[in-house]
Parts: sequence; C-alpha cells; structure tokens
Amino acid sequence: MQKYPSLNPSQEFDRSITITNLKLSHLEYKNVEGKNLFERVKGFQNLVGSLRKQKIILYERRNMSPPAQECYGMDDYGDIFYGINFASADYLGLCTNEQAKEAAATAAQEYSVNSCGAPLAFGASKYYMQLKEELKDYWGMNEVILYSAGWLAGFGVIKGLIRPYDFVIMDELCHNCLTEGAFAATKNVSRVPHLSLEAMEKKLSEIRTANPDACILVVTEGLFSMDSDYTDLVALQKLTMKYEAFLLIDCAHDFGCMGKTGKGMFELQGLEDFSNVLLMSGGSKCLSTNVGWVACNSFEVIDYLKFFSSAYMFTNSVNPVQCATALAQLRILKSEVGNRLRVKVLENYHYMKKELNARGYQIIGYPSPILPLLIGNELVCRVVTRLMIDEGIHCNGIEYPIVRMGQARLRVNLQPQHTKEHLDTFIETFHFCFVKATKIVQESLEKYQLALEQQEQAQEAKENQNKANFNDNRMELKKPNL
Repeated sequence: MQKYPSLNPSQEFDRSITITNLKLSHLEYKNVEGKNLFERVKGFQNLVGSLRKQKIILYERRNMSPPAQECYGMDDYGDIFYGINFASADYLGLCTNEQAKEAAATAAQEYSVNSCGAPLAFGASKYYMQLKEELKDYWGMNEVILYSAGWLAGFGVIKGLIRPYDFVIMDELCHNCLTEGAFAATKNVSRVPHLSLEAMEKKLSEIRTANPDACILVVTEGLFSMDSDYTDLVALQKLTMKYEAFLLIDCAHDFGCMGKTGKGMFELQGLEDFSNVLLMSGGSKCLSTNVGWVACNSFEVIDYLKFFSSAYMFTNSVNPVQCATALAQLRILKSEVGNRLRVKVLENYHYMKKELNARGYQIIGYPSPILPLLIGNELVCRVVTRLMIDEGIHCNGIEYPIVRMGQARLRVNLQPQHTKEHLDTFIETFHFCFVKATKIVQESLEKYQLALEQQEQAQEAKENQNKANFNDNRMELKKPNL
C-alpha cells in the first residue's frame, strides 16, 4: 500500500471519537419553530458542533491545486493533505485538459471576464450561441435552452412548464433540483418506488383515469448517481405514450460518459422516440463548468421556456469563458479520444469492483464512473472518510438524508487517468481504514453505553437516597413529643 507523506509530519492524528448522543442526522433540525429567526437555529449546533470538534464533519474541503488524479486539499479545520483524488466528479478526467484551458484563456482575452446580463438582455456571446448549436447537434435534438447551472435547468424546466392543476410523477430518488421544481410548481406530485415500472404505470393509470384531460409529466434520471443504477427508458417512454403523458430525463450523470458516443443512457438503451421527451443535463461532470441545458424537438416548448422559466429569464447568462470551456470539452467527448476515455473509465470500474468484492465489500448498482461502496453505519462512514484523508485518499462519504438510514456509503468517482497503482492503493487503504474505523466506533459505543449505565445507576442511587431521606423524615415526624 502506497503511503502518501503527511504535510503535517509533527502531528499524529488521534481519530478516536466521543459519542454524546446517537442522533446522527441533521434533518430533525430543519423544521424549527419560534419567532426569533436567529435564535431558533442555534440548537443545530448541539449536533454539528460536537462532530465538528472531533473533525468528522467534512464539508467544505477545498482544492489547493487542480483536482486531477492526485492533488492537494485542505479540510475545514486547516489541515492540508495530498493524495489520490476519488472525490471530484470529473468522470472523464478532463479538468486539466490543455485544449480547454487554452479555449478559456482565449475567451477571457476576447471578451474579458463578465456576465453582463440575462440571455434575453444582451447577456449572450458567440460562444454561448455556438455551444447551443453543438449541443443540439451532439444530442440530435432540434432545440436547446441554456441555463447557468445544471440545478437551475432541472428546477427551471419543471417550474416553467408545469402549472398548479398539472400532475408530476417522479422516481423517489430523483435529484433535489427536480423535486424542488415539482413541488414549487404543483401540489399534485407523486413519488414512486425507485425504478419500479409497475408502480409508475399504476400511478399513471390512476391519475389518467381520474383526470382524463390533465397534463402529466413523468420525471426520471438517466443515471442515478447515489446508486449508480437506471430504469428502462425505452419501456418508460412507451408507458408515457400509452397514458398520454410526457417524459423528462435528467442526464446529468450519464452525459458524456455513458453510451457508445457519450450521449447518455438513452443512447446505450436505444431510445429513439423523442416525440414526448425532454432531455436535461449539466456540464459539471464532463464539460468542466456549471452550464445546464434542456433539449426538446419542439421549438414551441423551448421558446415558451425562454419567457416563462424564471430560472432562465432572471439569471445572468453563462459567461464566455464557461461556454468556451464547455465547447472544448464537448469536442473531445465527440472524438475518438472521448471514446477511449469512456472505455477506460469502465475498465477501472470493473477492476475496482472485482477486487473489492473479493475482499467481501458490496458495490451498489451498475457499471459507470460512479462506484458506490456500501458501508452501512453512518458514523463508521464518517470515520472511514476522515481516516482515508489521513492516509492520502480523497473521497466522499454519503449518508442520510441523501441516502436511506443504514445505507451510508463512499461515492467513489473514477477517472480514466487513474492508474492500477491508484486503484490498488485505494483498495488497500479502504480496507485498512474500514477495519480501524469499525474498531474506533465500537469502542466509542461501548464507552457511551457504559456512561449511560453509570448515569442510570447514579440516578437510581439518587432516587433511593431521596426515598431514604423521605422515610427518615417521616419517622422523625411520628416520634412522640416527650
């Protein structure tokens, strides 16, 4: 196992933890009440404050160098680390690509650095318009609308098209931007069990029977990123046609990296009928920038969104540097280089899965650049993630409410440029850290249980003493006066 040198050689990390309660989720602090807006949120620190003191809240880690296959980082506590990067969602490893950097620099020189307005108010550029045209060509769709981020595209397309009297049916694991958009648009939102076509058809039939003239939008994803799985898009599209519904597919995690030419899961599965389909995606995974977009074969739908999607109309345009970057990366996706990168990242997936399975670990889902490595216990997952940073591996622990309770995992982001040495180092390091983390948590739970028992015994002794004192007082009161 390769050991990456610590940048803090004088510091020996003590990762033992103290458990003060077993409340592991922050969700119970979401719906706080009280008229004092500032005071009512302070209770959250009862949970997060103790975890932060023990350095097992790992939000806001930051890059200290380009997030390539190996990089520098810093955590929220000021500790600098170096090692192999399995945390960044750069599925084809293009963030350090020289062509994209040159394109960004050229655009900055040509346009300076600006985002001078919404697309409808003189905010677009030639790179913006060119990106729209090349995305249309790549996906083979007639029309595309660009948003300033993938989240805005998911929220904006649903909120822009759906009205309070319409219906939305969505997979229960659809991304936050989709659920937020749906509930912002209508109260008529149904979430069906993950990947269940049977449940989807049952709900479609139920709504269509009760509402023969209503608009129904079905929402799913090409690749669900936390489970690395997907539904049968061809069968689902046929169901929507059967019940005169429409289909929105979020391709954020499969765009560029899945399918023979990288178009996404719909290409891999052979979906060809787009007569009632909207496609949506973002550039943060394979285009190295935050641009988002929605594609459709209907000019009228895309033109309508330009005027009635507030996430588009009231947000400044994607700036020229971002558009030029996305264009450069898109051209790589369409090339033979892109084909080779897609093959290599899946080879890395299969190798990692085989080796981790051989050691008894469970990998969730199907082959993709995302490898969800199941841990289960939330606290173990937090400690594993912390220990792996100490050992020179950057990765992300995922837990409730992003995934179900008891289903915590590492979301391992693979890149084609990861070498066999990188993969082997991850495997050996994870095994070492998992064993160590399990022991740390078990010891902490035993101490916590002992502390509870001691508290109960102390409380019981106090109550017994109080009873004894009460009885003594009663006896004193009953003594005759002499």
